[in-house]
Amino acid sequence: MGHAPALARRLLGGLAAVSLVLAGGPAAEGGASLPSSPAPPSSADRVDPGVLAEVAREGSADFWVYFEDRPDLAPAAAIEDWDVRGQWVYEALTSTARTSQSPVRADLDAAGVDYQAFHITNAILVNDGDAALVSSLATEPGVAYLYPDPELTPPSPEQLVPTSTFAPAALPWGITDIHADQAWAQGVTGEGMVVASIDTGVQWDHPALVHQYRGSGTETVNHNYNWYDVAGQSPDFPADTNGHGTHTTGTIVGDDGGANQIGVAPQARWIAVNGCCRSIAGLIMSGEWTLAPRDLNNANPDVTRRPHIINNSWGTTGPSTSPFLDDVSEAWEASGQFAVFSNGNEGSACRTSTAPGSRIINYSVGNYDSSHTLSPGSSRGAGQAGAIKPDISAPGTAVRSAYPTDGYAEGTGTSMAAPHVAGAVALLWSAAPSLVGDVGVTRALLDGTAIDTDGAECGGSLGNNNMFGEGRLDVLALLEAGPDVVRLSGTSRYATAAAVSEAAYPEGTDTVYLATGSDYPDALVGAALAGSRGAPVLLTRADTLPIATRTELSRLAPSQVYLFGGEGAVSDAVGEAVGILTGATVTRLSGDHRFATAAVIAEEFTAADVVYLATGQNYPDALAGAARAGALDGPVLLTQPGLLPQATRAQLERLTPEHIVVLGGTGAVSEQVVEQLGAYGSVTRTSGTNRYETAVAVSADYAEADTVFVTTGLDWPDALAGAARAGAVHAPVLLVRQEDIPNVTWSELGRLEPQTVYVLGGTAAVSSGVQNRLRLLP
Repeated sequence: MGHAPALARRLLGGLAAVSLVLAGGPAAEGGASLPSSPAPPSSADRVDPGVLAEVAREGSADFWVYFEDRPDLAPAAAIEDWDVRGQWVYEALTSTARTSQSPVRADLDAAGVDYQAFHITNAILVNDGDAALVSSLATEPGVAYLYPDPELTPPSPEQLVPTSTFAPAALPWGITDIHADQAWAQGVTGEGMVVASIDTGVQWDHPALVHQYRGSGTETVNHNYNWYDVAGQSPDFPADTNGHGTHTTGTIVGDDGGANQIGVAPQARWIAVNGCCRSIAGLIMSGEWTLAPRDLNNANPDVTRRPHIINNSWGTTGPSTSPFLDDVSEAWEASGQFAVFSNGNEGSACRTSTAPGSRIINYSVGNYDSSHTLSPGSSRGAGQAGAIKPDISAPGTAVRSAYPTDGYAEGTGTSMAAPHVAGAVALLWSAAPSLVGDVGVTRALLDGTAIDTDGAECGGSLGNNNMFGEGRLDVLALLEAGPDVVRLSGTSRYATAAAVSEAAYPEGTDTVYLATGSDYPDALVGAALAGSRGAPVLLTRADTLPIATRTELSRLAPSQVYLFGGEGAVSDAVGEAVGILTGATVTRLSGDHRFATAAVIAEEFTAADVVYLATGQNYPDALAGAARAGALDGPVLLTQPGLLPQATRAQLERLTPEHIVVLGGTGAVSEQVVEQLGAYGSVTRTSGTNRYETAVAVSADYAEADTVFVTTGLDWPDALAGAARAGAVHAPVLLVRQEDIPNVTWSELGRLEPQTVYVLGGTAAVSSGVQNRLRLLP
């Protein structure tokens, strides 16, 4: 069983001290590489010399047992559901820790040794272990290393200077400097986001914070899952005897409903843990609680209540070679939580960035003043392995925010800068919910929209240097980064087609085309006609009209509905139902087979300068071609791979096109067919080595495009419903995989420079990750 650590003995020399990152803190950490734990083969090499030294000196020591086993958390990124993702990560961590720690814990229990076990990092903190125990644990299978437990120094609150409680005449300079107020004017205030503070606590009923506290209800207050008292100072409700945590939390969300608008994201909610900064164990306990908050009895963990964003305005002041806090950050990221760290106040020398902000895995923040000058105390990089640090900079000098009791204070330090970034992420994720949990893309957006600020004295460039990082935070640019990315989707292919129609024709339309949702040929050739006529394609089952289609038909109120295909594709019963529902004239366009149906649909074109030809055997090559054909007011005809059907020949003779575009390679349409086509017009083959390259080849017709449609290359319904709209607005259709964007597609998107990208289909077709990466387009 686990017990609270006694923490009776501490290492006295050469160890990290931890403090809140306020200006004027203790001695600095150099920004050198901080390696992860070794896993040497011999038991002697598994024990840190500091552990051995303290045991020899004192007779026993507190030390950490770090285990080799690590769960692979990478698959979590593909889990779309927030709650399921969090639970998956939690179970992966707890099951790994339970299995690997079990033998050691059994031995410790049998020996009556006091210890504390963790899962967010696979480690046990042993209290008062003697030499025999150290020797025994070092030989245990699965034990990687025994680390010392360092002494941690509590922070001093002197750098917070109380100010008048009267409302100021203007917003805090930091709020306007990062343009947060302009985001508010657009209605973006952080609503729906939860931010956790790992700090000294928070005065929960402060006038600028009480309404943003997640525990505050309309009539009652519930502190369960919203507060964790690691320090043992206020077990029943959030409190702050220091003031630092209240101040940083105020900068994230503070707003008293009057003129004290001190927070970047005033409608986000906050929760808190006072885990800073009494011990490494306290920080790890804080990490576990924010991964899966527990009630006031420290029981019943619930990942569904975890925060989206975690602010860490604290850091070490000396080198750290232990892996514990890296493990915490990795678990947070796997769970989709964005952690923000202060970069330290040990400047103005280079290589003063402090851990954990100096670590590559962590997103750290530097501090500049109202004149955009880097604060003398703001730590400079480089960080771990020469990484540029900080990652970004934000207002951190003379920042006015909340302070106990019911007051306000000014503070200076990277502690004050980091909450500006935490609040900015809350604004971004509130405005773009698909970004929630996508830490990598969010970092890239922060980096890409930061205002370049020169500061190369410690290395780097104008756009990325060891003083300002990527530059100064700009919330408005962050929200406006990249093209508008809009997903058009429903719970089924029928609902997705309806969603595309509703977005395209909000006022209704006179004409609707209806195709089966069970096979592609009719919708493929019909999409070109619909695109040319500026009308939607809806999908139906063969014998019944889906609810989504029925609802959209009622809304559109067309006077003419065309059915694509024969009765096997769309039954007479469906046609009758459409007529009764809409009062429209219902006309069927069909032939004896798919080639003949395509020809009948082509009859709707009185003439065509261009005709697109696709195989009737498969759909991938034609997905993008249907949209382009519609844009050029040309039909799509179908062919067999080695023989041009008579129905297709007849339409080519009637239309007399100047140009015929063959979609796909010789495996789809043979050279024999191309030769036959030569009798009807000039022929060009448009193809690539795969469906993605073929779509790009079709898109090459566009010199540029304000609008692009993106859809899966692995199925046809979403693409063809969207192709009709793409043709109507003269926009290309490009193909992606469910979890990634092929390089050829990404390059084409960059060439086109769209202002709007429509994603067709749900996340099972095109993941949120792909949708989010589209925001990184220039």
